Amino acid sequence: MGPEIGTRATDQADDGTADRPSGDTAAETSASTADSLAGGAADQPSRSTATRPSGSTAEGAAGRPSGGTTDRAAGRAASASPADAADGTVAGPARGAVENGAERPAGGPVGSAPDQAVGRVVAFAQIGLGFLVSSFGPYLAGIAVELDRPRGELVWLTMMFGAGLVLAAVIGPAVLRSGAGLVMRIACGVITTGAVAMAVTPDLRIAGPGSVLVGVGCAAIALATPSLLRGPGAAKRIALAVGVSSAAGVLAPLAFGALETAGIAGRWALLAAVPVLLAGAVHRTVRGVGDAAEARGRVPVGPASLGWLRIVLSVGCEFCFVVWGVARLVDTGVALGTASALGASFGIGMAAGRLVGTRFVDRSWAVGAAVAVTMAGTVIVYFGQDPATVTAGIAVASLGIAPLYPIMLGSLVNIPDLTSRHSASIGSLASGTAILAAPAALGWLDGQIGLREAFLLPIPLLLVLLLLARRAR
Repeated sequence: MGPEIGTRATDQADDGTADRPSGDTAAETSASTADSLAGGAADQPSRSTATRPSGSTAEGAAGRPSGGTTDRAAGRAASASPADAADGTVAGPARGAVENGAERPAGGPVGSAPDQAVGRVVAFAQIGLGFLVSSFGPYLAGIAVELDRPRGELVWLTMMFGAGLVLAAVIGPAVLRSGAGLVMRIACGVITTGAVAMAVTPDLRIAGPGSVLVGVGCAAIALATPSLLRGPGAAKRIALAVGVSSAAGVLAPLAFGALETAGIAGRWALLAAVPVLLAGAVHRTVRGVGDAAEARGRVPVGPASLGWLRIVLSVGCEFCFVVWGVARLVDTGVALGTASALGASFGIGMAAGRLVGTRFVDRSWAVGAAVAVTMAGTVIVYFGQDPATVTAGIAVASLGIAPLYPIMLGSLVNIPDLTSRHSASIGSLASGTAILAAPAALGWLDGQIGLREAFLLPIPLLLVLLLLARRAR
């Protein structure tokens, strides 16, 4: 989750503008974001330029270029971040466009960018997704205290997003046939129901099913977002959507911390996401563009398997910190409210790392540098005995983790002969696998050797990732 990561491919021209909605509604809160998602200015024209209709511009076609470079692959990966996962299961901007809210056949002439209503709905959904995914860590620490149960026994509550991503990898293409706009509305409603169930009680008979609804709904948003934002300049809009999600995610641990400090159970902070999600659920159904017809072919199993494993490793490292960072801070002796607030350092570092990462994400040394920074932060977290040192370590690690997933996704979608549908499914499956496995493994280690030592788990994962990344080059 964070501001857009990309290279020249993220700068596809899209010079149209949209009017800002007025009124004291939830839509106005996200008005500027909706404007940008509907079609913001771009820095660089694409290879092909469509005729400019009056009052709008539609330059260039988004999509998977034939024989794309690493620059372009990394640009398509701007939508990626599992903490932020919203974003992360997408192979890249697809072909086709939306014109006045109606579908234009994929692969046809380039049309206008998605209208403002599409941008507004996506903004609502991404704000809710980012806030709730970033709530996993504080929620786990808080409910373990309320129930007086070991954290490792409850980590499954925060793993449902991963399960949802695995499910999306299997049934996603079939679900999207009903329309990405309808999927988005239903997802917002489902997440609202789940968030309320998790917030109002620590009773696992209610909170447990609630976490399942939140996880599946968040995965559905991650699946539907790119389909709604396709068209000229899609990469830029998808990257902005991920940035909105990341910004909302920074607020979650702060809200948890404020409530815990006031003596109120932090889980009530989950209700903060409900209004914006309801706005997305009751909004009229918007329409996206169907995938372009792609020739059927055999998946290049070897390269695709390596791409899958690289994403598993990068996302696994990220979610070790997302789920267990606050708990590690609690172990230094600070109150849960303080630990939740300090845990925001991870989201801030991720956002900053992805902003800076746009400058070097396509360089040959990018993975090595990111791995080195992440390992340095992890070591600081291990040796830290006080909250200030551990917070610093989490912040440093987040700067290194930030560009890893987009780089790995860019490598995946650039595999020759791998279609966009296949790469989307593989990316979703890899993210889900990592979110299910890595936090659970760290939780098991917490029960065996303690959380401080368990936090060394990312180091071997990073070393394997570095080895595989070099092999890919």
